[in-house]
Amino acid sequence: MERWLKGDKRFATTSSNEVEFSKAVRGEYTAITDPDDYATTSSSTVSKAKKRKYDESYISFGFVDSNGSPLCMLCSKLLPNSSMASAKLRRHLETVHPECKDKNQDFFVRKKEQLLESQKTMMHVTQTINEKATEASYLVSSRIAQAGEAHTITENLMKPCVLDITKCMFDEKSAKHVSTVPLSNDTVSRRIHDLASYVKQELVTRLQKARFVLQIDESTDVAGLAILLVIVRYPYENSFEEDMLMCSSLPTNTTGEEIFNKINIFFEENNLSWNDCIDVCTDDAKAMTGNTTGLVSRIKIKEPNCSSSDCILHRQALAMKQMPSNLKLVMDEAVKIINFIKSTATIPIVLFIV
Repeated sequence: MERWLKGDKRFATTSSNEVEFSKAVRGEYTAITDPDDYATTSSSTVSKAKKRKYDESYISFGFVDSNGSPLCMLCSKLLPNSSMASAKLRRHLETVHPECKDKNQDFFVRKKEQLLESQKTMMHVTQTINEKATEASYLVSSRIAQAGEAHTITENLMKPCVLDITKCMFDEKSAKHVSTVPLSNDTVSRRIHDLASYVKQELVTRLQKARFVLQIDESTDVAGLAILLVIVRYPYENSFEEDMLMCSSLPTNTTGEEIFNKINIFFEENNLSWNDCIDVCTDDAKAMTGNTTGLVSRIKIKEPNCSSSDCILHRQALAMKQMPSNLKLVMDEAVKIINFIKSTATIPIVLFIV
């Protein structure tokens, strides 16, 4: 038992010695890392890291300032800031460019002008290529939107085909320029969104300066959702223009109040006035032409001078439902002939006079 106790005492003694030793080491470490010594070390580090300034006399050694570092105009080598000293710059000139060590300062001044001119030219060329690439990206995105194709078709199919054509018809350099056109899926989506926003803003700007007519219709798509379509007709320059003003879904029901609220919110968000609306064309549905709750009645409360009219196409559709069979056959044949002539006509507009 005494042996074990002695062993414990020895262990305790050893532990106390280790503790004292560790304290001594910590004391020495604390003495080394004294705050005053640390401040002195930090100040010396800062003084060592002090940046040198460029002097105009360094141009006689062929160097110009490039964001705080010396740039050799002869070999375009960028030296560190620590080399911003006349002795180091002279040594670089004499060892790397010994043929130019006896040149006067006017020689290096001309070199500096040539360097600045080449930089401007390079920046102009790069900027021009980037602008053309962005313009091409917008043009391709517009065609994708008009065709209703998937946005991934540009990166997966169109761009590789264009690169192959460019390589065959021109050269590799032209193909590299074409490859800079951004046509990824996200890029095309952003371009289409930007184009849609621009077209909407242009249309709203035109309507804010003119009087217009609205053609409103509500229909149901293949998924059973109620869709509100509003087409606007307005004078612009020397002709009349017709554009789609809005296409929005009706989340609740197709009442006159719901349709009016949709259009009225759009007018308020885009600073359009009902006083500029001179006519509203709708079908004969109750939600449109009701005496109290219809859309036309609510619009006339906003603008009493606004007139209303019925859509001719709806009247024609209703009339054709009760048309005799022999006349309906004649009408169907006439429609087929007109559609065939319009689809195969060489001129863009064909006028039929009946």
